[in-house]
Amino acid sequence: MGLFSILNIADSALYSSQAAIATASNNIANANTPGYDTETTVLAPVDYINVSGANSGPANYGGVAVSGVQRQYDSYLQSQIYQQQQSLSSSDSSSNILGQVEQAFNETGDTGLATYYNNFVDAWQQVAGNPADTSARTVLISDAQALAGAAQDKQNTLQAAVTETNNEIAKTVTTVNNLASQIADVNKQIGELANPTDGSDIQLRDQRDNLMTQLSQYIGFSYYEDSTGRVTIISGMQNLVSGDQTNALSVKADSNGDNQLYLNGINITSNVQKGSLGGLIAARSDAETQGIVPLKRFVAALVQQVNKIQEQGYDLNGTSASSEPFFTPLSLYTAADSQASITASVSDESQLTLDDYEIKIGGSGSNLTYSVYDSQTGGQVGSAGSYSSGGTTITLMPGISATISGAAAAGDTFSISPTANSVNDFSVALTDGSQIAAAQTANSPGDNSNALAMVNMLQGGQVSGLGGDTLMGYYQGIVAATGTLSKAASDSQTFNQNLLDQLNQQRDSTSGVSLDDQAIDLIKFQQAYQAGAKVIETTQQLLQTLINM
Repeated sequence: MGLFSILNIADSALYSSQAAIATASNNIANANTPGYDTETTVLAPVDYINVSGANSGPANYGGVAVSGVQRQYDSYLQSQIYQQQQSLSSSDSSSNILGQVEQAFNETGDTGLATYYNNFVDAWQQVAGNPADTSARTVLISDAQALAGAAQDKQNTLQAAVTETNNEIAKTVTTVNNLASQIADVNKQIGELANPTDGSDIQLRDQRDNLMTQLSQYIGFSYYEDSTGRVTIISGMQNLVSGDQTNALSVKADSNGDNQLYLNGINITSNVQKGSLGGLIAARSDAETQGIVPLKRFVAALVQQVNKIQEQGYDLNGTSASSEPFFTPLSLYTAADSQASITASVSDESQLTLDDYEIKIGGSGSNLTYSVYDSQTGGQVGSAGSYSSGGTTITLMPGISATISGAAAAGDTFSISPTANSVNDFSVALTDGSQIAAAQTANSPGDNSNALAMVNMLQGGQVSGLGGDTLMGYYQGIVAATGTLSKAASDSQTFNQNLLDQLNQQRDSTSGVSLDDQAIDLIKFQQAYQAGAKVIETTQQLLQTLINM
């Protein structure tokens, strides 16, 4: 090996040391950059090869070469972080919304619905204690109006939480689409580099990881990387990102006004269970099914039971109260997924089961039939009947008469609910306290038997429309259920945050920049650089000596 060979080796030492120092410097500069993975300069020895023959001599003089730059990256750990961030964001959103629902049913003060209900019961007891006292009757009317107002305020609070959730879903969809587009753009750049070994794609991969971490805050997804380094992101069993292409997520309100998620024209709402979108969807469902719907059923049962007892008694004027309901009678909500129309009315309020019903059109051509199903039990009500476009009256539902008219088609559905309007319609129908039916016999001002029957029902009467529960027992069940949901969401939030913190700590220990380690690398490669320079200096001195000989 000649002196020039030594110069080549020293030169490679200078170049590789300089590259390693540059990498360490870049690591130090990005020590606090979110999502940055520590980079390492990969060095490899250059084999010394001695070629014999006519042109004998070394073809390779040895030394060191930079074979690439790698990032310290654990793909499995990163995938776990994505999944855990999705879970945390879901519980964050749920906890926020369900906290509002729990607060709506807060009964710790004097403004809870239970307080107004108890005042209403107490007012009936006062009337029972002195049925001829007009002032007691006036107080009862006032307390009943206050009860109705409290129920409506509670529903408004719950509905505001649902509305807020729907608005947040729409905003989040915009954010998801923006992040998906950015990821697709980075995918394109990575794909164009075709998996380089020199580390030129590292910053792009870090950028994409950071974008995917942000995306995991908003929507649940899985992903895989193809041979070109591009990722495909799947959400709701549909591709959100495919290489450098994206499929935009969209929202569309259903018949209840709730925003549904669509991807590739398919409703994926039920398949989105993580990320803030998953949490919002789940919390919205809980707010409706565990809050709004039971509240409406409670009010409907109260109206139904109070009117039933009121109408079987006599008022202070000795008049039968059969046509003097205490509260405004229940009305029916109807909806049609059809070109045909439906009208429905309450034929007997006391016979209502408070269950919702769905009418389905079957058959084919002009031979159409209808079937009625109880939405709560899922069971069919009565036998199927023939449908006529001229008008088909259906009386299979207890206390309800419905008529469907028009060009219905097989597969069409119609919905009827005796509870959907209950809170909105909740009001006192009586205009004067003398109309309160405290007596069970005519012309008996001192008769309090009907008022006592009312008190007994309000305090402990079992209501079939509430599954045999009492009115207040049922309401307390709502309060307990919403409190339990909120507590569970809060506990889940704490658990998921702790687990994500642990995963991030693991990531930092694997991929994060250690300033101590980088300082050591700087010193090590600086000394290697100085040593390489010293080799060159020594070799130059030797060459000068040879020249001067």
